[in-house]
Amino acid sequence: MNYRIFLLAIGTFAIGMEGFMIAGLLPAMAKDFNISLSVAGQLVTVFAIAYAIGSPVLTTMTASIERRKLLFWSLFLFAIGNILCGVVSNYWIQMVFRVITALAAGIFAPAATNIAAKLVKPEMRGRALSIVIGGLTIALVLGVPVGVWIASLSSWRWTFWIVGIVSLVAAILIRLYFPTVTVTERAVSVKERLLFLKHPSILSSLLVTLTWSIGIYIVYTYVTDIFGKVGATEQTITLVLFISGIASFLGVTWGGYSSDRFGPIRTIPFSLSLLFVAVTTLSFIQGIGLGILAMALWGFSGFTFNPAQQHRLIEISREDSDVVLSLHSSFIYLGSGLGSLFGGIVLNFGSVTSLGFIGGGFVVIALLFFWLSVHLVKQTPESSHLRKQ
Repeated sequence: MNYRIFLLAIGTFAIGMEGFMIAGLLPAMAKDFNISLSVAGQLVTVFAIAYAIGSPVLTTMTASIERRKLLFWSLFLFAIGNILCGVVSNYWIQMVFRVITALAAGIFAPAATNIAAKLVKPEMRGRALSIVIGGLTIALVLGVPVGVWIASLSSWRWTFWIVGIVSLVAAILIRLYFPTVTVTERAVSVKERLLFLKHPSILSSLLVTLTWSIGIYIVYTYVTDIFGKVGATEQTITLVLFISGIASFLGVTWGGYSSDRFGPIRTIPFSLSLLFVAVTTLSFIQGIGLGILAMALWGFSGFTFNPAQQHRLIEISREDSDVVLSLHSSFIYLGSGLGSLFGGIVLNFGSVTSLGFIGGGFVVIALLFFWLSVHLVKQTPESSHLRKQ
């Protein structure tokens, strides 16, 4: 495996640590800002929506920039944004810096994913993608529990500062050791990107991403509340995040291998079926044990899906994979934002026990969209270039 893939994974680790850890920090942030947990959850929503909208726009605007330079500066901006997130004491200013970090992440992540796929042979593509995405899961295994633990010992602000430092280190390593990568693809306008959604096979596939993401995040964003109802302490929640993180790492590793060995058409429905069981189980937990098992299955199944889905999108889009993967990232974050938003509404007007049922419903919808997309891809005339269709 090309060692440069691992440099990209360091960058995704930094982004993953920031993106996932906030779920465990929301109670402390809500207390500091004197707001409710559901309002604090909108810090996740605004980040996700900014990423979803900003990523395709900024990917277009930065299309002509040399890739190493682009990766460095986007991760550097992400680092500065996180350091400032740890400084501010006003909720609305915090939202502004969340938007800044989201836009920076929206540039880095799709560029890193696409370059990873191009650095290896086609038969190694799934494993290369799993390594880059593995940066996110390692963040779940180590970064998130450690971040939440540090916050419980001192302040949630220290966690953001640590993310900023890790991001700076990752940016410097990429600047020093990543090779110069010349841009060969033609820049694609925002209008052209949106036109990809006119292709039924692409739109239906991306709707799988969207509904999977909603199902994942409607429970993850409020995991502290879900476990709080069964008496979990901060230390217990840290343990839950650690175990689910290990399971996520195993899931993304299996997802890459399974996609290469069995194909994404088999891997995706397998992962979504397990995810449905995991998410709905969270509505039934009466004790810590079953909750830990459910979150472990959540991590494994949820993260088996992503490398398989990216593998499939690359197969469908071919030379246009850069654009489609950018849209895939946008749909993940749009789903994250909607999941956090829907979860906040449920907490305001319903019960925390409803989160699992609603999340499971979205996973079922994801399965339905998947089979629809399989049917539509079979009906689409084979072409190496979607823009010509």
